[in-house]
Amino acid sequence: MYKSNYMKACIDAGVPMAPTIFAMKNRRSPTQLLKQIKARGWKTFVMKQSESGFCLGFLKLTVEQCEQDTCILANYFSTYANCPEYIVQEAIEGFTRNWETRCFWWNGKFLYAIANMATVSTKDGKECIITGDDIPREFLENAKRVGKAAIQALPKMKLPNGKTIDQILLRTDIGCCDSELHDNTYNWNPNKKTFFLNEIEPNSTTYFVRWLKFDCLPLYGKLYARSAREIKQKMNGREKPTKRSVARAKTAKVTKVQEKMLKVGPKKLAQMTAAKSGQKK
Repeated sequence: MYKSNYMKACIDAGVPMAPTIFAMKNRRSPTQLLKQIKARGWKTFVMKQSESGFCLGFLKLTVEQCEQDTCILANYFSTYANCPEYIVQEAIEGFTRNWETRCFWWNGKFLYAIANMATVSTKDGKECIITGDDIPREFLENAKRVGKAAIQALPKMKLPNGKTIDQILLRTDIGCCDSELHDNTYNWNPNKKTFFLNEIEPNSTTYFVRWLKFDCLPLYGKLYARSAREIKQKMNGREKPTKRSVARAKTAKVTKVQEKMLKVGPKKLAQMTAAKSGQKK
């Protein structure tokens, strides 16, 4: 919920991220923030809050706007005065042209991805979502690469007895920059695509179930049950799983058919299977 914690950890680990300023409660002011933004050379920037989601409190401004109307930032600071931290970043134009690819991870292993262009970045104000094999390979593979590096920078979760477990379900949101940045501390090539971490969503994240090409609920039922048993074992002081839990865990593994379905969807998988066996589609 405090984005600065994981963002700083990812930055330290070398995970690419948009130019960022953290405006912390009791240590921020509109005048000070604008001064920092101008010192970095930004022209356009966005603001969001650590505790917020679904674009609530999201604001996109230019330095010129803030200089002409000093009330803009002052009003924002007043409206969201109780927010512990604002995340302020140079605006990336690539969001209006490229997919933001959201990868879902379970215990550090890739499950599936969806890609979208949110209403705040599209010209017509309509959200566009794709998944499965509709996601361009370039975006999917780079999203998995950056996302993997990001979750590896996170600490493990702690149980009440002090033992640790892997992060259960995470979603890494990966953006793509293909234009000039004005930040004077960055040197991203504007003529190439630079994939970067936009956000990490925790276990409470939405799953985008309605957009998937397969039914993910049975999959999550098995995965959550398996993790619950592993946590129970660690809470009881047993590091090694019992024979019974091993047998159950095997049934929770994603089969090759499920892996294929994650990529192409059940309908296309059925067509591929029929074609391979010489049957009519």
